[in-house]
Amino acid sequence: MKNKTLTTSLLLMGLLMPHANTLNAQSDAGSIEKRTLTLDLKRTGIDISPTLSGIFFEDINQSLDGGICAQLIQNFSFQQYMVPDAPAKEFSRADSIIFGWSKVQGEGASGRILTVEDTPLLGTQARHYNYDQTDKYDDELRYKQYCVKFEIEQIGKGLGLAANGYGISPYGQERQGYYYSNNTQTPSIPVKKGVSYDLSLYLRKASYAGGISVYLEDASGHRISNVVKFSGLTNEWKKYTGILQANDTKDCRMVVMADTTGEFYLDFATLMPEASELWMEGKMGPFRKDLMQALADLNPTFMRFPGGCASEGTNYFGQVFWKNSVGPREERIGFRNHWGYWTSQYVGFYEYFLMAESLGATPLPVLNNGVTCQFAGHQYVAPLETEADRKRFYDIFVKDALDLIEFCNGDTETRWGAVRAEMGHPEPFNLKYLGIGNENRGDKFWERFDIMYKEIKKQYPDIVIVSTSGASDAGREFNDNYAHIDEKYPDTYVDEHYYKRDDWFYKNQDRYEADKVRGNQGMTYDRNRPTRVFVGEFANNSTNNAYASTLAEAAYWTSLERNSDMVVMAAYAPLFCKKGFNKWNSNLIWFDNRGMWRTTNYYYQMLFSKSGNKAFEMSPIMEGETIDSTIYTSPTLNTETGEVYIKFVNSEAVNKELTIKIGNKKRYEATVEFITSHDTSIKNQGHQNLYSSHPDAPASFDYSEAIVPQTTHIGAVKKSFTMTLPENSVGVIKLMPRKSL
Repeated sequence: MKNKTLTTSLLLMGLLMPHANTLNAQSDAGSIEKRTLTLDLKRTGIDISPTLSGIFFEDINQSLDGGICAQLIQNFSFQQYMVPDAPAKEFSRADSIIFGWSKVQGEGASGRILTVEDTPLLGTQARHYNYDQTDKYDDELRYKQYCVKFEIEQIGKGLGLAANGYGISPYGQERQGYYYSNNTQTPSIPVKKGVSYDLSLYLRKASYAGGISVYLEDASGHRISNVVKFSGLTNEWKKYTGILQANDTKDCRMVVMADTTGEFYLDFATLMPEASELWMEGKMGPFRKDLMQALADLNPTFMRFPGGCASEGTNYFGQVFWKNSVGPREERIGFRNHWGYWTSQYVGFYEYFLMAESLGATPLPVLNNGVTCQFAGHQYVAPLETEADRKRFYDIFVKDALDLIEFCNGDTETRWGAVRAEMGHPEPFNLKYLGIGNENRGDKFWERFDIMYKEIKKQYPDIVIVSTSGASDAGREFNDNYAHIDEKYPDTYVDEHYYKRDDWFYKNQDRYEADKVRGNQGMTYDRNRPTRVFVGEFANNSTNNAYASTLAEAAYWTSLERNSDMVVMAAYAPLFCKKGFNKWNSNLIWFDNRGMWRTTNYYYQMLFSKSGNKAFEMSPIMEGETIDSTIYTSPTLNTETGEVYIKFVNSEAVNKELTIKIGNKKRYEATVEFITSHDTSIKNQGHQNLYSSHPDAPASFDYSEAIVPQTTHIGAVKKSFTMTLPENSVGVIKLMPRKSL
C-alpha cells in the first residue's frame, strides 16, 4: 500500500525527470512521510516589499566587456597600454604589443605596427573633474589617449593587424599568473553562419595612398566572411563602416589588412552583431540577447550597479566617475577596474539605466565618495585638509552625485537632463535610490559620507540614500557602522553583505525578527524606526554553486520575505561569471562566448521572484503533533486577485506527502513549480574549464543544465488537497482562484 501511495504521489508531481532530477532508487523508495498544513487566508500580516527581489550587476568575472556587452573587439580603442598604477604583467608595456590583437605578416612583407600617442582620435576630452595638478598623482594619465600606427616598408603578401576578440583562458595560474586581463592571441570572436556584423573603425593617413581590407578569418587563416574595402584615406580622422557576414560558425579574428606601402593610423575599431542577436534588437543598449533574457526571467524589481568594490576602484586611477562614461562612445574614458582588467565604458551609466529600464527594474547606482575599496586593503582617500581640498572634494564627488540625479530626473532644460535627451532618452529615468560607498568603515569614510548625505538630502530630500554596514554580518565594523547610522542616518537603507556557509543560512532564520538584537548597541531591527535593510550581496561562496547551497540560500530567502517589512531589497552576488575568469566562487549565471549555464541558485531566485503583496497566517508544517523543522516556508497573498503563493524548501532527502487545508470554501487551480535532486553536489555549470572554445571541448558540446524547474498541474482543488514535496526540493505552490470546478 505504501508503494502504491508513493507511485501515485510521484506521478502527481511529475517526477519522471531527466538527468540529475530523476529520483534515485536509493532514496527511501519504499516509504513516504506525511505532513499537514493549514492556511488561514483571512488573517493577513505584513506588506511584502514590492522591491524585495532584485539583481546586482558588478563588472567582475569579465561580466561586462566580453560578456553582456555584445561588442566583440577587445581593446578597440587601444587604451590597454601603459595603464597607470597597474601591475606590469596586466597590460602592455611595449608599443609593439597590442593587447588582444596580433600582427599579420605575409611572406615578403615588412614594417612596424605600433601603439602611439601623437595622433589619437580623441585629442582633447571634456574634463568634468577638477583634479589637483600638484598632488603625487599625474592626473594627465587619466586622459592619455593612444591609437595604432602602421609603418609599411614592404607589402609582400600583406601586412595587417588582427583583433582576436575576448578570449577564454583556463582558470588558474596558467592563465597569466594571477592577473585577469587577457591578451588572447587565439582567434576568439564567436561568429555564427549567416549572421551579419556591423563594422566600424576610424582611419587617418600619414603617407598612404592605398586601400584597407577588413574580413574575418579562422585560426587556420581561411576567410569566413566577405571582404569590406576602404580607400581614399584623408589627413583627418574619418569613420568608416561596413557589414561583415559570416559564412561559417567558428571562432575567428577580424583582420585589418593594408595593400601597399606607407603609413596610416587606426583607432576605435568595433564589431557588433546584427539587431536580431541583440536584446530588444539593440533599442535598449548593446547587450547580448541570451544573457539579458536570463535576467528578465528573474523578474527583478531593482538593479544595483556598477559595484560593489568595482564602484570604488583599487586606487586613484581606478575610481569610477560616471561622467566619463556618457556621451559619444569615442569620447568616453576607460580604466583598469578593481578586478584587474579593462572596463572600456562602451557600456556606461546611460546604458546601465537603459538595461534596468528594459528589465522593469528600479535603478540603484552606487557612487564612491573618495575612498577606495577598504575591503581589499586599498587606502586612497580624497583629502579634506585645506579649503582647496574641500572645494575639490565637492567639485568631484558631491557634485558628481547631484549631477547624476539631474541626469536621471532632470528635465531637458537642465544641463545633464539635456545630455540624457541627446543620448536618446528625453523622459526621466526616475531615480529613487542612490548608494554611497560599499563595505566601508572608519571615520574618514563617514566624514565624507556625511558631506555627501547632507548635500543630497538638502537638494533632493526624496532620494533614498543607501548606507553600508560593512563587509560582514557581524563584528566590530558592523557594530560601529550601525552606531553611525542609528545616530545620524536613520532614514537610509543599510546595505548588509555576507558570504556564508550553508549552516549559517539555516541557523539564521530569525536574523531580522523584530525583537532580534542587532549588534552590540542594544538595538533591534525596529520597525518603528525609518531604517530599513538592503541585503545587497549574499551567497554561499564555498561550494561553487553546488545544489546544496541552493537549498540553504532558498531556506534563508523565505525568512527575508517573511521579514520584508524590514528587509526591503535583496540580491544574490555575483550575478555573472565568464568561465575561466572567476574571481568569486559563487555566481548566479556562468557563461562563455556563445552560451550560458543558469545555476540552481538562479532557479530558486527565479521561482521565488513572484509573490503576493501580503503575508498571511498558516500553521507550521506538522508531522503528527511535531513541527517539521526541515521544511521552510513563506506564504503570501495577492489581495487584488486572490492568488496564493507558498514558497517552500524541503531540505531533507525524503519525499513528504503534504495535505494542505485551505481553510475557506473558495475553489482554486493548483500548480507547483519546483527543482529537486537526490544528489546535492551537482553543479549546473559543470566544470569551470569546459566551454565552447576550449581545445578539449567535445564536438557534441552543449549548454545543458542538470537541474531545471519542473511544473506540475495539480488541477482544481477545494477545502483541501494532497501533494508531494519531493526530496531536496525548492518550489512554489500556487493557488489561482477559479469560479467553478
